[in-house]
Amino acid sequence: MDAVVARQVSKSFAGGRQALSRVDLAIAEGAIHGLLGPNGAGKTTLIGTMVGLTAPDEGTVEVCGLDVGRHLHRVQTLVNMVRGFSGVIEKVTARELLTYYAHLYDAPLARVDEVLRLTGLWERRHQEVALLSSGWRQRFFIAKGLINRPRVLFLDEPTVGLDVDAALAVRDLIREINREGCTILLTTHYMREAEDLCSTIALIADGRIVAEGDPAALKALVRGPDLPAPTLEDVFLRLTRQTLEVADA
Repeated sequence: MDAVVARQVSKSFAGGRQALSRVDLAIAEGAIHGLLGPNGAGKTTLIGTMVGLTAPDEGTVEVCGLDVGRHLHRVQTLVNMVRGFSGVIEKVTARELLTYYAHLYDAPLARVDEVLRLTGLWERRHQEVALLSSGWRQRFFIAKGLINRPRVLFLDEPTVGLDVDAALAVRDLIREINREGCTILLTTHYMREAEDLCSTIALIADGRIVAEGDPAALKALVRGPDLPAPTLEDVFLRLTRQTLEVADA
């Protein structure tokens, strides 16, 4: 069963700029699915259509079998999103702020302590979120993303700006969340991170999906005499640049 399905999704913004062009994408339930592409490729816009932040001009999106356009409220109880470099409220502790979000999502207050323990924040529950290190702050944002027990979690560059140790800790947390049954869509500019975490990956460029598959299948697309052992970075550069060059021609 697929947790998320986008069918022929297109979206344009002011000035006629087309952010998405007839995108088809399916994310299997229980997967960690990567969505990789250059800046401006359409990743955030596509996620926006999946969580109901923006409506597509054409096409449909279903999450857990529900049409996002027709069942927006129900869909938003089943999903959550975490972005890198999110802002925080000053002078509020981790526990206080998570309690606030629990009220917003109508989640039981017992869930606050559960996510504090799951994300390793229990010992820092009385610290102000704004004073946490970047790595621990990102754990807080993931805890916030889990407060409503989402069936699908959208992680938009969750390790951006983190040092190596903090990034590795967040990756371990992502695996643990996934093991508990949560489907994850991950965007990242770190190819090693994508290969380490994702069972399947979609490459997007110029608003279109240009390739999909597991890391090994994607590498096979560009393997040849000049690239006998390509990396995921090679795949990314070759396929997305090729698409952009065609679009500019």
